[in-house]
Amino acid sequence: MTIPSINKLFLISIDCWRYDALSRTNPLFNTPKFDLLTQDFSLAEKFFVSAPATRPSHTSYFTGLYPFEHGVYGQTYLKMFEGIPNLFQIFSDADYHITGRSERPEVFRFLDFEPFITSIDPNAQAQHLGSLEDLIQHLKQPSNTPQFCFLHFWYTHGGYGMSGIPDAPSLKWLVDQGRTDEALRIYYAAATHILEFKLVEILKQLKLPEWAVFIFGDHGEGICEELIDHGSTLNQNVLHVPLLAHIPGVSNLEFPIPPISAID
Repeated sequence: MTIPSINKLFLISIDCWRYDALSRTNPLFNTPKFDLLTQDFSLAEKFFVSAPATRPSHTSYFTGLYPFEHGVYGQTYLKMFEGIPNLFQIFSDADYHITGRSERPEVFRFLDFEPFITSIDPNAQAQHLGSLEDLIQHLKQPSNTPQFCFLHFWYTHGGYGMSGIPDAPSLKWLVDQGRTDEALRIYYAAATHILEFKLVEILKQLKLPEWAVFIFGDHGEGICEELIDHGSTLNQNVLHVPLLAHIPGVSNLEFPIPPISAID
């Protein structure tokens, strides 16, 4: 396969994005606008992450190294080993226009690439209530301007948008009561919110023939009898995540049949 020369790369991370929170893998998942917009994106069906937590997993994405190689073994490890290159610095040194935005930028505190990542909306106190306009304006650079962009959604993490709803049940309580399907519907609603109502609005502003776009989970979420969340246990629901890839000029990107990992 011949890969065309591309100077615009967009990495989109959806926190806690499970493999079944996607219409291609779950027929009950309803995201018609996202499906239409990404119908030409290729899906890696056997894709897994190197760690079940946000900080070590993202560090693996940006360095191509396992946690024991980059030093961020778990969520509470503050710093990387010294002298390890990361994508942000590599592209910055190559004079790329860098855009790094997160709904929870403080989660990357003390990591080498932290200076490159800011809030999605600098003017919003609560990022899930913020505007996408500032981000989109930064993405709209001239066609001949090389760009490296990273976007991190946090809304699918933790409370799944349940915060502030009176008498909202915890997902653990629902699972303990045998109401796992109800807990999953709450989680799926958060994933739908990101894909169908936020990510669609961003992607449709781009000239996709110019962009290589990768949409992935940093890890999944338990929501099963074995565990409810992530971070401490290796589980299929936590390690197996979606990877959608779009490369201009490549109509059908064929992923390897054996499992592949984020560092691949």
